[in-house]
Amino acid sequence: MPALRVPIVSFIRGVGNTDVPLPQLPGNKQSVGYSDHQSEGLLEPRWDLTAEQHKVVEETQRHILDNVKWVQGTFAGVEMYLNLLPKGESGPKADQLPKFQVTSGGVMPTIMAQCVFGYVTLIARMLQEAKEFQNKREFARMELVSYRSASSVTVGILGLGNIGQGVGKMLRGAGYKVLGFKRHTSPVEAANLAFCADRITTDLDDVLANRYLLIEKNLQQCRERSPVFINIGRGDAISEKTLVDALDAGILSRAVLAVFEQEPLPRVSALWSHPSVHLTPHVSGKVFPENVGPVLLANFNHYLRGEPLEFAVDWTKGY
Repeated sequence: MPALRVPIVSFIRGVGNTDVPLPQLPGNKQSVGYSDHQSEGLLEPRWDLTAEQHKVVEETQRHILDNVKWVQGTFAGVEMYLNLLPKGESGPKADQLPKFQVTSGGVMPTIMAQCVFGYVTLIARMLQEAKEFQNKREFARMELVSYRSASSVTVGILGLGNIGQGVGKMLRGAGYKVLGFKRHTSPVEAANLAFCADRITTDLDDVLANRYLLIEKNLQQCRERSPVFINIGRGDAISEKTLVDALDAGILSRAVLAVFEQEPLPRVSALWSHPSVHLTPHVSGKVFPENVGPVLLANFNHYLRGEPLEFAVDWTKGY
């Protein structure tokens, strides 16, 4: 088979240092392919770029990928790809869609699930309240022993994509009850989820149908349980005004936010100082180099065998 080149173009520090086995070529033969280096069956990075490699980087920056057959993304979401497509009332035409495959995902489910699990447990076990009693030097055992069991807490997940499923799996493993709604969630389904959940977390795809899904009308279903709202998915699932109003009215008891309607979050935003809000600057998920290699290798083996790739992007659906 002809030699294959696999350029690594990434801002992830150290991704080229990740040790991964060579791809499993047809006939169980292995080859280092385009790499000039081989050490105990592992590919090694090249930091001194040749003129040809510089050309690859330059063409990538200019979005010229005429000879590329497949691009493996190293982050969650595909909105930055979609923003490069021609705009129109009904979206790009069939002949305007890329002729190469893009795969994205596989590296975020665990790290983002850990974030949600941490916050759900922090709240369920009253650990913030424990810190407040500590600051007052009060040994408030009776107050803090009244926390709920995991099995009595229902976590509703809006969006069951790759990350949403990872969140659900981790929470179920810890004993929490989990309800989930699919990638494309309607306002009616969101209202039903709000009615029966103690915690609501979002992992919605970057598609128009999911924007401003949580509105004042369906949030009213939350009033009885007054759940915690955890948003790690997309900032425009709810408007800032709707969220603040729901917190002030007690419809939502707290909000844990990693994404926002506008980023960076403006300094004048009411969220900064709201007593019921805990926020972080879009850092709930981070791509670690050691997580990229296995995903790339698995898909590379699929590609070499002519098999369907995992986490493939459907340009017509937007995810």
